[in-house]
Amino acid sequence: MIDFHIAEAVSFIQRRNARMVALQFPEGLKVHAMAVAEELERRTGCRCIILGDPCYGACDVSPSYKELADALIHFGHTPIPDLVTGDEVLFIEVKLDYEVEELLPLLLPNIKKKVGLVSTPQHLDRLPMVQRWLLEKRVDAIIGKGDVRVKHPGQVLGCNVTSASSIAKEVDQFLFVGSGDFHPLAVALETGKEVLVLDPLMREVRGIEELKDRVLRQRYAGIAVAQEAKDFGVLISTKPGQRRRALAMRLRALIKGEGRNAWVIALDNITPDQLLAFKVDVFVSTACPRIAIDDALRYKKPILTPVELEVALGTRRWEDYSFDSILAGSEK
Repeated sequence: MIDFHIAEAVSFIQRRNARMVALQFPEGLKVHAMAVAEELERRTGCRCIILGDPCYGACDVSPSYKELADALIHFGHTPIPDLVTGDEVLFIEVKLDYEVEELLPLLLPNIKKKVGLVSTPQHLDRLPMVQRWLLEKRVDAIIGKGDVRVKHPGQVLGCNVTSASSIAKEVDQFLFVGSGDFHPLAVALETGKEVLVLDPLMREVRGIEELKDRVLRQRYAGIAVAQEAKDFGVLISTKPGQRRRALAMRLRALIKGEGRNAWVIALDNITPDQLLAFKVDVFVSTACPRIAIDDALRYKKPILTPVELEVALGTRRWEDYSFDSILAGSEK
């Protein structure tokens, strides 16, 4: 069951007297886009335009919607508080109604005494209940608060896990409530702590240590290639919430300072096909960290994070490896 908060969207459209409304969905929700558009048109008399390009998060609200519509409704993500989008944008925090209570006993064989709780917006409303259950089992369960890019306590983004890192020294382990492996992997890479996943969709509890070890081996292989590389492409995303121009320029200077070649390349969507024209040995992405880590095997050339470039060039030790977070104020 998915709650698209249609009444909230209708109120927004009526309040703004919007006649043409753009609708934006992440990939997993696009299958519902036409039904949502029909319902909004029926209830408000507006006309809807579904934005079909890939959408990766609240960082991906393109200003170009203004050329098409009076307002934008973005489904599936929470707004990034330090990223100004204007009052003509409404974020609908879509919730997935999957119960987790019956899965909680599966935690007991592997749960530790001090645990940090994290999730994504789709399941954040389950955290207080999970916290109460763990406290009843004499487990000290803590929900941390992230930086100003993070709207809710306990929320982790694909590019920011400060809700976890803010309490990492207080806990022995993290519990991620949600589906998929990237977000818990990011928590594990950033904090160095063990992470359990309570997955309401797969109906299971699993660890990610094996995945983490495999990913780190892949990352080190890319770093090894970069240590011998001569030509680098430094990637900038033009998406408002991922745009780290100052970092890209700093990395270019770092590479050139080592006597190697570097070019800065700006793209909206970074895909394997988009990079084929650039004949370099290694790419370094200052955009969403998922591009380098989650999608690495799709690319013909290694794609490093800024942290990994520093390791390759010897300005950071492998032992100091960390997740490439996009923190408050970093889009310059």
